[in-house]
Amino acid sequence: MRSPIFPPDPQEPRRNNAGLYALIGGVALFVLLLGVMLTPGKVELREVKSISYRVGSDFPLYGKTLADKDFDWESLRGNYVLVKFTATWCPPCRAAVPGMLEAYEKYHDKGFEIVSVYIGEREPNAVATVERFVEREKLPWIILSEALTVKDGQTPQGAAFGIDTIPKMVLVDKEGKVISIGPQYAPELRKVFGE
Repeated sequence: MRSPIFPPDPQEPRRNNAGLYALIGGVALFVLLLGVMLTPGKVELREVKSISYRVGSDFPLYGKTLADKDFDWESLRGNYVLVKFTATWCPPCRAAVPGMLEAYEKYHDKGFEIVSVYIGEREPNAVATVERFVEREKLPWIILSEALTVKDGQTPQGAAFGIDTIPKMVLVDKEGKVISIGPQYAPELRKVFGE
């Protein structure tokens, strides 16, 4: 057993777990494929719709609200909208909430909206988990649930928008065009609202 105090002996061979990981991955893939083959009935593989966006492009957000209603993106035209892809279990996502609340209180009456899209919830009842979080944090803006989107047969927003890290912030202008992507939305809001 190595001591954490002394550095490893350079003459000692290093352990390489790559073979073990490959074996585990192969077994997992085999079990998954076997499960699909043995599943009675028809198995549908849904094609993932990929949405490309960048600064200056349209941002076609879709989804389901926590009330299981279709989200109406067009109803937000004429407002600046901050879209945040997030999750209840994500510490940086939770840390962003106070700044978002401050921006919402400051700019909401001037035409600013926020939409939080909860993706990748790990709890069995993802919707209830998000509802508890929203109630505890007293979030006053629009909340969408990827779990309800998937249940409705639509492509999950995380996959469609290529979200690989959260929180992911996208600021959209009054015409629905992306004006910034990333965590630094506050300077853009100050510029937009003349401060």
